[in-house]
Amino acid sequence: MALHGEGVECMDKKSILMIDDVKLNLVTARDVLEDEYILYEALSAEEGFKILEEHIPDLILLDLVMPQMDGYEMIEILKSTRRYMGIPVIFLTAQTAAESEVKGLELGAADFITKPFEPIVMKRRIETQIELAEYQHSLEQLVEEKVEEIEKMQDAMSSGFAELVESRDGVTGGHVKNTGIYFDAFIRALKDEPRYKNDITDDFIKNTVRSAPLHDIGKIGIDDCVLRKKGALDGGEREYMEKHSMLGGQTFHKIRKKFPENEFLKIAEEMALYHHERWDGSGYPTGIKGEEIPLCARVMSIVDTYDALTSERPYKPPFSHEKSMAIIVEGRGTQFDPDLVDEFVKYGELMRDCLKKKVELIRQM
Repeated sequence: MALHGEGVECMDKKSILMIDDVKLNLVTARDVLEDEYILYEALSAEEGFKILEEHIPDLILLDLVMPQMDGYEMIEILKSTRRYMGIPVIFLTAQTAAESEVKGLELGAADFITKPFEPIVMKRRIETQIELAEYQHSLEQLVEEKVEEIEKMQDAMSSGFAELVESRDGVTGGHVKNTGIYFDAFIRALKDEPRYKNDITDDFIKNTVRSAPLHDIGKIGIDDCVLRKKGALDGGEREYMEKHSMLGGQTFHKIRKKFPENEFLKIAEEMALYHHERWDGSGYPTGIKGEEIPLCARVMSIVDTYDALTSERPYKPPFSHEKSMAIIVEGRGTQFDPDLVDEFVKYGELMRDCLKKKVELIRQM
């Protein structure tokens, strides 16, 4: 590795990695650039990658025609590797054919510089690409900040609406928060299971965990005389209570009309609408069955039931973890997704730990 232009006075200098199998080309480029940039030099793609292991430059000047690994092959690797994909690459080439430039641009090259180098042209093209990269980086940071701001707003909204539901539902105190805890633990465990690796992504987890506390938001539209009844509901009351799923789904559907591409709202709608559907199609409000039921709602159905079983109600004491798990297993393939039940049993100790934490929190209240 050859390094030029670095020193205490160069702390603010941008850096360039130059890769060319002809030493004279590197020397020529160095003469043009060393006063303004920190330069790393490599005579092959292999040497270039070794430098990249220790230094991330602001730009790469890459020779197109080299033995062993040419510029096309190297840029393909660069643009498919997260660590390097953001580095602008300018091809150095003696070729002037349009197809060469088209191929390079398609692979992700930012620009071309033709040999022999014209110093002014070289400097200007390098300056332009570094400035563009800095602008893009600043824009990405701004977007990330805005996304973070939106996500914080979503968290606050979820928490606020969940507390509103809890304040109205005096019978199932803590249910919204409890199911959120169980859902979070279970969905993260499922991510490590091969069968769910394509469905349960980091973004899916983020959006479902945010949506989980909102699954019962439709209860806001249920009258207090039914919602806060201390005792089992009769047939008519239960039918009325079941409308909360449709009300919740409709609430998010109206919001989604204004933000149709928002994945958080899509999942929130699915969870609110479908969390009482059953695997065999006998649930409500739509009667869909099997994998027609969105995955987020199938997961919520299980943790929702687990919390109801392990919690005290006016008409029943809290069931033990073991009894609750047995009841859920009984619903395998009828009420619940059979594969998810198997996974829930597999992670039974994880749920037991969450239950212990819930009980401890209740004691402290």
